[in-house]
Amino acid sequence: MAALSRERLYTHHVGFLVFNTQMGVVLFTLPRIAATHFGTNGWAAILIVSVIAIFNIYLISLVNKVGKGESFFDIVEKTIPKWVLAPLYLFMTSVFSMIGCLVVKQYVLIYQLLIFPSTPDIVLKLVVDVLVLLLLLKGIYTISKANIIFCLLLLMLAPIFAAFTSEFDSVRLTTSFFKDGENSVKGFITIYSAFMGYEISLFFMPYASRSVKWIRGVYIGNFVVTSVYLLVTFICYGVFSYVQLKLQSFPLLDLLAYLKFPFMERIQNFLYSVFLISVLVTASMYYWTSKETLSRLVPKIKGTYLSPAIMVVTFFISYMAETLTVVEKWFGYLSIMLIGLAFFLPVFALVILLFRKRSLPNV
Repeated sequence: MAALSRERLYTHHVGFLVFNTQMGVVLFTLPRIAATHFGTNGWAAILIVSVIAIFNIYLISLVNKVGKGESFFDIVEKTIPKWVLAPLYLFMTSVFSMIGCLVVKQYVLIYQLLIFPSTPDIVLKLVVDVLVLLLLLKGIYTISKANIIFCLLLLMLAPIFAAFTSEFDSVRLTTSFFKDGENSVKGFITIYSAFMGYEISLFFMPYASRSVKWIRGVYIGNFVVTSVYLLVTFICYGVFSYVQLKLQSFPLLDLLAYLKFPFMERIQNFLYSVFLISVLVTASMYYWTSKETLSRLVPKIKGTYLSPAIMVVTFFISYMAETLTVVEKWFGYLSIMLIGLAFFLPVFALVILLFRKRSLPNV
């Protein structure tokens, strides 16, 4: 508790954490997803999804406001016995940890495909997992501070997209919206999963500033992610057209291949390597959330033991996902579960808070 009184997460910490947690490997495939499922001008679907994400963030802000900064776990455990909550906690632990695991697995498989085709993916994943664990063991405050530097490095790459203005042709955008799409429902879920990461802010409350202003960081992080997703997808639509995007596995990598520097070949591989810093933060935050949840069931076990244990279990589970296709399939199922949790948990907490207030009107 002493650590909690000394350090706090403020708006800028939360904003950068949410931004980097939301940013995922899906950025490299997002233009293809938009073109495949929404067709012409599918980039506009990102705006619709972002608005829904903002509503979800609003629900989380209500929990923070009505609960007066009380931990989500304390809110529900004061009303419902822990043994009743155990199945929910185990489900949350499983989903959060597997999301963190698959984020690394997906990155590693693409990295293997691009740069180290002869190196076993399990070796690459082990290396990245060790980096994630080292970051995770430092705690939420150290992660938040290191993440600011990571985010600034990523945002410094944004001016690169100015180089594609000469290749951009507005004619490729067409004048119609959402035509020739295949499955808008599946596309919506896939694009919405690209925004996931803000839901972990529900567990920041005991670590955040006593002021409710820290929640603004969640909105800011989501806004920056929306801007990045729109920028990348819009430019890809103007450079390749939606028909070409449907045929490309990694449109952003194909776009970056247009860049030529005299001192470096295959710049897209270098930029993809830099993206590892985002993967480290995303994975560590989901593992952190998983550890926080599981620790409520086994409070006597220290987090320094829980974190490695969770990562070892998920490491062996990930061994069964040998191809990128299988990983994306698993991601599809887990994304539905994660989206469900993102809406259910704040609503669940709000219902309990309202019930408590009616039962104890003077509290």
